[in-house]
Amino acid sequence: MSAAAVAHRTRAGPLAWLLAATLAAPPMAARGDELAALPEQQIKAAYILNFTRYASWPAASFADPRAPLVVCLLGQGSAEIGRELHSRAAGARPLELRTISRGEEAAACHALYISAAEKPRQAALLARLRDQAVLTIGDSAGFLNDGGMINLLLVDGSIRFEVNLTAAKHSGMGLNPRVLGLAERVVGGAAK
Repeated sequence: MSAAAVAHRTRAGPLAWLLAATLAAPPMAARGDELAALPEQQIKAAYILNFTRYASWPAASFADPRAPLVVCLLGQGSAEIGRELHSRAAGARPLELRTISRGEEAAACHALYISAAEKPRQAALLARLRDQAVLTIGDSAGFLNDGGMINLLLVDGSIRFEVNLTAAKHSGMGLNPRVLGLAERVVGGAAK
């Protein structure tokens, strides 16, 4: 691997390789220059998919072990993310995708992505979901402070994430320690 590819690989972040490979079809070669060329929404979709694979919900959240995992998308960029997640699964559960426009629709979701464009109504929506087992994922400043669980952020030109473990635990959600270990920051948990 060339020095440039190593530099791109490092800049992409530790989880980005796994995430990019998750969505690539056919499987992508492990090269940094290819990862750097991925569109932002494709990388976000890969993160969302893997967060659903490494999260756990209370047993009562699903009617049966094969019930679909409902992933809702709210705001700008949702259509592109939805296309990337189409026909995917989180373990044995197929993803059921819903694009929503109102916060009231979020109660029927297992996971909810809230785009940065929704920042003005983000705090109210997250407060409404506070006691529900909905994995909340966003990409705006203050997302964790508003009660969101996972926030995607841009660090040195690559997408990384931070976790609000307190919010996850409060809602009955669990996050795999591997996810926590890859986070840039964990609120309410052990420091990295």
